[in-house]
Amino acid sequence: MFDFFKNFFINKKDEDEDLLSKLPDCVVTLHKSGSFIWCNDLSVKTLSLLKEDFAEGCIDDLFENALDLIIKIADTGKSKVLRTKDSLENDRFFDVTSRTINEGYIVSLRDNTQSYKALRSIVVEHESMQKVNRDKNNFLVKLSGDLKTPLQSVVGFSEAIIDGLGGDLNPKLEKYIKIINKNSEDVLSLINKILELSMSESNLFEHKMSYFDAVSTLKVILKDYEKDLEEKSISLNLDVSPDVKRTIYSDEPILRLILRNIIETAVKSTDVGTIDISINHPDLEQVNERGLVPFENANEKSFLMITITDSGLGINDTDLDVLFEPYAQLDNPNKNVVMRSIAFATVKNLIRILKGNVCVDSQAMQGSSYTVIIPIEKVMQTSNE
Repeated sequence: MFDFFKNFFINKKDEDEDLLSKLPDCVVTLHKSGSFIWCNDLSVKTLSLLKEDFAEGCIDDLFENALDLIIKIADTGKSKVLRTKDSLENDRFFDVTSRTINEGYIVSLRDNTQSYKALRSIVVEHESMQKVNRDKNNFLVKLSGDLKTPLQSVVGFSEAIIDGLGGDLNPKLEKYIKIINKNSEDVLSLINKILELSMSESNLFEHKMSYFDAVSTLKVILKDYEKDLEEKSISLNLDVSPDVKRTIYSDEPILRLILRNIIETAVKSTDVGTIDISINHPDLEQVNERGLVPFENANEKSFLMITITDSGLGINDTDLDVLFEPYAQLDNPNKNVVMRSIAFATVKNLIRILKGNVCVDSQAMQGSSYTVIIPIEKVMQTSNE
């Protein structure tokens, strides 16, 4: 558009000024020194709000360092934002483009003050909400810690009573103590999940990268579920690819928590059947398919993929859509669904810390498959920190 105006300005000055005066933007022409040559009617009306006798001076009287910016963007087709204040000390914002002409420059200034004020208001509100969210999570972390101690006492002493610490129990009393023990364990588990979610949302987890054996870490986690697997007669199959790089560079505690949440979900949702776990290196095409962009110089062993597949109840499409959104599940009467969503929201937050991704594929009554992919080389982590 400015090329058209430029030609007209050079060859048909009178006609050009008439055309430019009808544009919906402020249009001015400037000497190379920045002083004003000509302004359209809208410029006179708008720029007079900044300085009444603006045309007697230069563009830098209205906007700080404006001429340097105009020279820099001239003929590039790019626009930049200039900020200034009007006579009432209100902020004003203008999108500026410029083109070179014989006399100097032809400049378009579009007043976008209202748009930028609205944007700033949204940003301020967003930052305020983030602070409220951080404060809320910090409060929950501290509150959860205060609640865990008495609950752990209830769980511990009720277990001791069931085991005969206070003597033999009659059947009725034993039934009640077991109810107390079971419910207190459930509440403690819920508090732990809420604590993990709040810490992950507030970035309160200590992030410490190191070298460790990923396969050994997984096997340690699986030992904690041996009793549950045995009681349910669930067959566990662990398949480690022969060429897998066992020693990886990542955050072991965070990876352990991610895998623990997923394995716990798989065990709880499977009453009979199998849980298959595979560990291998995905090819770079798989990495792309799972929503990650391979780092520069990444190779076939730059990422680790852990896939956990169960033959359980699966997840229906409705719940799958909000699997990582626990606050969307608050009205769900199924406690297990709410707990699962809290666990996977935590997983989603933590996997970002490891610069990886988690994907879930599932069908109701046909089981679920959970895939975790993380980068495992030190050079890949440090180059993206």
